Amino acid sequence: MIKILHSADWQIGLRAKHVANVAEAVRGARLDAARNVIQSANRLGVNAVVLAGDIFEDTSVGDRLVHQVVTILAESRVPVYVLPGNHDPLTPDAVYLRASWRQRPEHVRMLDTSVAVPVPGTDAVLLPAPLRQKTGLKDPTSAWIQREEADGIRIGVAHGSLRIEGKHSPDDFPIALDAVARSGLDYLALGHWHGQYIHGERTAYSGAHETTKFGEDGSGQALMVEIPSRGALPQLTPVPTRSLTWRLLELDLNQGTELEAARVHEHVAGIKDPARTLLRLRTTGASSDEDTSRLAALEESLWGKGFLHIELDRRDVARTKAEGRLAELSLSSGLLATLLEQLGAQAVSGQTSAPDVIRPAARQLLSELVMEVWK
Repeated sequence: MIKILHSADWQIGLRAKHVANVAEAVRGARLDAARNVIQSANRLGVNAVVLAGDIFEDTSVGDRLVHQVVTILAESRVPVYVLPGNHDPLTPDAVYLRASWRQRPEHVRMLDTSVAVPVPGTDAVLLPAPLRQKTGLKDPTSAWIQREEADGIRIGVAHGSLRIEGKHSPDDFPIALDAVARSGLDYLALGHWHGQYIHGERTAYSGAHETTKFGEDGSGQALMVEIPSRGALPQLTPVPTRSLTWRLLELDLNQGTELEAARVHEHVAGIKDPARTLLRLRTTGASSDEDTSRLAALEESLWGKGFLHIELDRRDVARTKAEGRLAELSLSSGLLATLLEQLGAQAVSGQTSAPDVIRPAARQLLSELVMEVWK
């Protein structure tokens, strides 16, 4: 029987240029989340913590950060196993060769060779696949060989991309989908993808312990892995570890800016800790000049609620610009010209600006057509 807490992709020292105004807070949150991982491990009574790569952002992080990470790991009551990833590989300038890292306590152990490592107090071994460069074409798990003799629980630890069509690039340390079967593993603990992802029943990415950017679904958590015996299916339980919340809200301006603004206010009213929340408002649809001022007013009102960060991501298209493009296209398309003529005929009698007075159903259709043409 073994129970581990699987985590990865801490990227301590993240520069966070995409949210530069709060980059320091975002970097600090990654340390807070790291402590959450260790505290969760202590609370859950696991046998070990397994960190599957990218603990540091790169090899240039300062020694102060290294000391902070060592201090956090020292709080663990069980062994912590650290695998070098592609952000922090075992290169000549590796963080893991510094004196600041070598001062770590004995229970913080490096997975810096491919030799199997027994986990004390269990019948399990870890099979590491440490990285020694930032990119690579070779499957880091390819050196593992299935043992014929009966042995204990086998847990692989690697960093790279599962070879799933559309989800990996050739130089991203592609990992074969049959790595578990080929190597006789009970579980394969992976790092590199920031969203928690379980493939089959024995392979999983824990997800980054703290969200890195907007839209990073499945991050901000770790995985508790329980394996009762050799050959048994692992039980995987997500464990929340995040410190900050990243919220992405979409506003469809085709529905009307005031209506969408009301929906946003209703949504944010349920956020308990705005001071630790980053908010992105992404607009879609077709917009008018008045929408710009309405969006500015919405953003200002949200700042008044004390959010850590707010940004407006304009993906909408100016209605006049898009409709001009439609008019150009209609010159070479009889079908489009007929459709626009029929929509315009639905305008309310006596009005001079047809696009602003088309009945709701027709206007919605026109807006959808505008956006489709504009892609």
